[in-house]
Amino acid sequence: MALQDIITAIISQADQKIKDARSVHQKGLTKIREEGERTVAVRKQEIAAQKEQKKAQIKAKAENAGAMLVKNTVLTKKQELLNETYEAAVEELAKLPDGKIEPLMRACLKSITSEGTIHPAAKHVDLMKKLADSGKFELGSTIKAKGGFRFISKKQEQDCTLEHLTSEVLRPKSELEISQMLFSA
Repeated sequence: MALQDIITAIISQADQKIKDARSVHQKGLTKIREEGERTVAVRKQEIAAQKEQKKAQIKAKAENAGAMLVKNTVLTKKQELLNETYEAAVEELAKLPDGKIEPLMRACLKSITSEGTIHPAAKHVDLMKKLADSGKFELGSTIKAKGGFRFISKKQEQDCTLEHLTSEVLRPKSELEISQMLFSA
């Protein structure tokens, strides 16, 4: 029986060791599970925070894009209105009788230093015949313009059409003032 008691004691000890090992293993699993759950919870919070941050970034980008679109639309419309204003100025200049536009055309002719050909707009053919010195200028074919003329020689070209004078001389000198008058609220 002593052998049976030893075997029983060994089995009992083995059972106790298995029970202890299971307990340690169970505690380890519980600890690992708890750490995993904590890690998952922290990661979920990080992901949620990143999601909110991304949403805020996307919203800010969309708001900025919307604001830029509005600004660009307003700017485009203002530019269109300025263009229309200067086009209207050309139309009004073209309506002026020869007597009123004569000083401008005379000044343009005086600014030309060489001999060459004057190509008048159909509206100002008679005025150019009257103003242009026949010793210095030859009268050429008419051009498509609302008024004024183009001077062409071998060495020089000068555009004195109403369109060119308005866009290249008048507009740079007056655009800021005109836009302030048009768009100041």
